[in-house]
Amino acid sequence: MARLEGIAKAEYYPTPPSVIERVAALVRLAQPSSHRSVARLLDPCSGPGSALRQFRDAIGGGETYGIEIEQHRAEEARVTLDHLLSGSAFAVRLGHEAFSCLWLNPPYDQDEGGKRLEHSFLTTMTRTLAPGGLLVYIVTQARLAASARYLAAHFARMQCYRFHDPEYGAFKQCVLLGIKREGPAIAAGAKVQVEAWAAEPLAELPEPGSVPAAFDVLLLAAGPVTFASQFFEPETAAAEARERGLWANPVLVERFWPAEDRSVRPLMPLRRGHLAVLIAAGFLNNILLEDGSWRVLVKGRVTKVSRPVESADPDVEVEREFLRTSVVMLDLATGCFDDIAHGGPSSEDVS
Repeated sequence: MARLEGIAKAEYYPTPPSVIERVAALVRLAQPSSHRSVARLLDPCSGPGSALRQFRDAIGGGETYGIEIEQHRAEEARVTLDHLLSGSAFAVRLGHEAFSCLWLNPPYDQDEGGKRLEHSFLTTMTRTLAPGGLLVYIVTQARLAASARYLAAHFARMQCYRFHDPEYGAFKQCVLLGIKREGPAIAAGAKVQVEAWAAEPLAELPEPGSVPAAFDVLLLAAGPVTFASQFFEPETAAAEARERGLWANPVLVERFWPAEDRSVRPLMPLRRGHLAVLIAAGFLNNILLEDGSWRVLVKGRVTKVSRPVESADPDVEVEREFLRTSVVMLDLATGCFDDIAHGGPSSEDVS
């Protein structure tokens, strides 16, 4: 029943808020080296985003990035976190070494090939951490052994604690914290230590304030990073286009949509046919023109009229439709109307 229940909720077991509080007390933000620096926090199994948000608030800042496969929880996380991808964490494109902290509470299960998902998430997501970045790895204590060699090779200064009571009783979970190495290393002693943590009794997470913070969250250069699905998402693509697409180029926008209050001179003088097109398009519909003290309101109109034309058969009457253009001007100072232009037989366009 426990297995079926886990599958039903997509192996989602939220980290208790009291555990997050204790973990955050062991962590602090590094001192900024410039005003253009930021801590990026990544949770590839974010659920509704509450765990990463609480952690960020507790340590005092950072940009939050989450990935959630279950649609309803993803919608909640979209509101809670700064950035959210809806889908599998194994079907996304993430910036290499672009994140300061990896908060990893993976599903406690096997994939279709029989491999443990905890280890798959760990090995896949480690590449996103910058050297010096912080790993917060939350798993059942016994599962640490499967990843002991990998953890020892890629992380230094590791510490491990079990959940405090009564939280530990549910799934026998622990939290391992470590700093990513500059590159993989052979660390036999560290591997033995992780294996011992998996099998022996652990100290429980210290209460906030009982021990000093031991880990710094690295600050990285501010700016956009790769954080996208491998599949096409219309909403994401539209947001990307609005932010960095061609239409965001101010020079192009100015060329296509010049400021409304800026006068535009045509390349060639307008002919009567051009005037008819402008009127038909509504450009002379209640437009206000002014030149110093002279202010007039102009309205244009295009109407169809029928007129008899010469027929080759004297017994047959033929009529053709013409477009008649007219422009009426209202002098706003005197209130007088003036019909300043209208089509004639020699200037009308045939429809």
